[in-house]
Amino acid sequence: MPKLPYTQYVQNRVAAFGVGTPILVRDLGTDIAAEYGMDEKKANAAAAVAVKRIIEAGTIPELRCFSKGIYYLAKQTVFGETGINKELLIKIKYLKGDNGYETGATVMHKLGLISLMPAERTFVSNNTQNRAKRDEALGIIVKAPKTAVTKDNCKYLQFLDLLNIYDEVPVDADEPYAILGGFVQTNALDYGKLLNIADRHYNNNTIIRLAHVASHQGARI
Repeated sequence: MPKLPYTQYVQNRVAAFGVGTPILVRDLGTDIAAEYGMDEKKANAAAAVAVKRIIEAGTIPELRCFSKGIYYLAKQTVFGETGINKELLIKIKYLKGDNGYETGATVMHKLGLISLMPAERTFVSNNTQNRAKRDEALGIIVKAPKTAVTKDNCKYLQFLDLLNIYDEVPVDADEPYAILGGFVQTNALDYGKLLNIADRHYNNNTIIRLAHVASHQGARI
């Protein structure tokens, strides 16, 4: 059976996405490479051209461009046109496959360590090489990790990041070390492993904070 032209193939794939679901050209390129046995670079170029043709022809009127290489299907409601699912896009771009985690004051707020709601969210991801950059389209800050994030160390790094910025945010919880100790217990983190990672990748203040948390929990490190 002859294969569909690239544009028709991509059109069928795009039409199958749910409203607001991020559609990444690079993912469409991966699909084309697998379906047609193409080199991935050529497949990505074919996907980009196909999406451009679909937009220009208006064959999928609901298709919108969010930013370079990222599209979504919109829907008209009584409140206006729907947008892209930004939370899902953050996960796809920066967190998918245990590639990163949320950090900073927003996490401390969620845990109850600070009462002030931060204006901006921060994420750590393997998918950036910058010390800190702003993703303007998503309105977030993305930083490179102190060491590569993996499934095994993700929660460890997230916790140590909180200790690392402890003195930079207005912590006003009555029992902050109890809250931090609760994070350790909830995520079944090992104090020995925390100390090992902190010693290799964080400063002395972070290690001191870790000792305070462990002491509060009656643990030895």
